[in-house]
Amino acid sequence: MEHEELHPLEYLSVVRRRKWWLVVPIVTSVVVGLALVRLLPKEYRSSSTIGVTSPAVSPNILGSAIPFDNQERLRAISQQLLSLPILARVVKEEELATDGSVEAQVARLRRNIQISVPDPVATTSEPRHIDMFVVAYSDKEPTLAQRVTNRLASVFVDENARTRTAQATDASAFIGSQLAESQTRLAALDARLRAAKEAHIGQLPEQMGSNVQRLAVLRAQIETNATALRNEQDRLSMVDQQIDAMTTGRADAVAFVGGADALPSSETRILALEKELAAARTMYTSKHPDVIALEESLAEARRDAAQERHRTPADRLAQLQLNPTYRKLVVDRDAIRLRIRDLQRETSDAQRQVTTYQARMEAAPMVEQQLTSLQRDYDLERQQYADLSSKQHAAGIAETVARNRTGEQFAILYPANFPSEPTKPVPLRVMLIAILAGIGLGVGLMLGSEYFDDSIHEARELKDEFDLPVIGTIPRLPA
Repeated sequence: MEHEELHPLEYLSVVRRRKWWLVVPIVTSVVVGLALVRLLPKEYRSSSTIGVTSPAVSPNILGSAIPFDNQERLRAISQQLLSLPILARVVKEEELATDGSVEAQVARLRRNIQISVPDPVATTSEPRHIDMFVVAYSDKEPTLAQRVTNRLASVFVDENARTRTAQATDASAFIGSQLAESQTRLAALDARLRAAKEAHIGQLPEQMGSNVQRLAVLRAQIETNATALRNEQDRLSMVDQQIDAMTTGRADAVAFVGGADALPSSETRILALEKELAAARTMYTSKHPDVIALEESLAEARRDAAQERHRTPADRLAQLQLNPTYRKLVVDRDAIRLRIRDLQRETSDAQRQVTTYQARMEAAPMVEQQLTSLQRDYDLERQQYADLSSKQHAAGIAETVARNRTGEQFAILYPANFPSEPTKPVPLRVMLIAILAGIGLGVGLMLGSEYFDDSIHEARELKDEFDLPVIGTIPRLPA
């Protein structure tokens, strides 16, 4: 008989022979899956949606900082929502700690709480900001899951508002304390700067221009006084010579004084007689009676003048005191001496002031260096004080906004729903896994039993076993 090759349909014969090895595990898995769906502990999940309300006051007025990005914001929300104060308050208000272990209940709540961000309704090109998030809680009882979720959302909203108010109050108080310290430092620096300026008055950098001008004026005054002093000293010397000539009775006193009124009467008579004699000689001879009389009078006047010169200085001074020219010369001499003393005193004062102003100008660079350091510290502290004042104003507004809850707040958009269907176990998933496990087990058992079965069911197996040709096969007859 011609050899027959194995056809793929012959595998169906294996399935027919071993069908119970496949059916029984599948049926068993279905039964087990149903049992698991019925007997496994169920878990219900309730969720609540919390949204971010728009602030009634613009963040620009409050001077708010740059907001977090989405990841940082979600992380901050998660940390606050899962914090111990919020969860402990939920446990207390819901009376979950029946065994008295609040920490254990807080840990269980933390494990069963999920926080997620819902998908946006519409897709835009602008960057998305988190304006709502979903809080979900899982529990064995659907009522408890709903109640705890609602309580968790309400406690979070309330604690968030309280936290914002406390943070705003603490920030305002902290900035206020910093502002007070800055004001104290600023007052101390201002006092130091004022004391330094008062101690170096005249040596300040802003007084350099006036110092230079004043120094130039003083030097010009010294030069003017020196010229005037020389002139006055020359006048004094001339007046002294005139007074000395009149006091000693010299004949040249006329040249100094400028007239015969300044001379004694004898000297005046001699000069008059000499003039008359000279005029008479031009007109008459030496034997003329007028000339002879004039000569005799001149000789007598000279004798009187000689006697007068031999008089004591006291008598001569007493006679000069009656001379108005002499008295005028004495008055002029005293006035010139007083003027000279005034000029000398002014020159001495000007020279002392020049020395003072030169010392101020020499000390100005060092004073400027000291004042620059103090001024820099003062300016920095004043800038810091101004910044803190601005921050305190913004912090005060922020505190008021937080107390009135007119800023950005969280609000419950959708309360927790009642979970009518459990989230664990999922019946379809459990049944699918059980059926797949039953099919896998059945296929494995079927193939294993076929592999370890030594009986012959096909002509090909008989031919392969005994190496004999198969003359014919008798099909299975229906019963």
